Amino acid sequence: MKKPLIIIAAILTTASVAVPNMLFAHDGATGIVKERMDNFKATQGHLKAIGGLMRSQDYAAIIEHAEQIKAWADKIPEYFPAGSGAAPSAAKARIWEDFDGFKAAAKAHATATQGIIDAAAAEDMTALTSAFRATADSCGGCHKVFKK
Repeated sequence: MKKPLIIIAAILTTASVAVPNMLFAHDGATGIVKERMDNFKATQGHLKAIGGLMRSQDYAAIIEHAEQIKAWADKIPEYFPAGSGAAPSAAKARIWEDFDGFKAAAKAHATATQGIIDAAAAEDMTALTSAFRATADSCGGCHKVFKK
């Protein structure tokens, strides 16, 4: 049980360092850009909450948070219409140059998050830890390619 907690702590530490940068990035955002920034910020909060809930093994609450993440993941591409990449957006032009790849990344995020839901429903901490890591990795992987 010690190794999953170390992994969770590392992910949460990384997320907490990113929060100030995300808050600054929201300055001046309006419309759909602000909506998507707010949803990504909410996802970060849900992931942090899930990490804490994994320690207490509150599977029902984990499922609630993961369902919120998945609902957003399913809608992500809708929040990136053409022409919505100007500052203060942190979206790279590559999103629209490779929109199919971007949609695939959002789908991978939704799939990874479904893994959290399934593992929590089964009360399988090993699978939950793996799914949590996959979900966090899907965020980072997308950011490397599609976020400034």
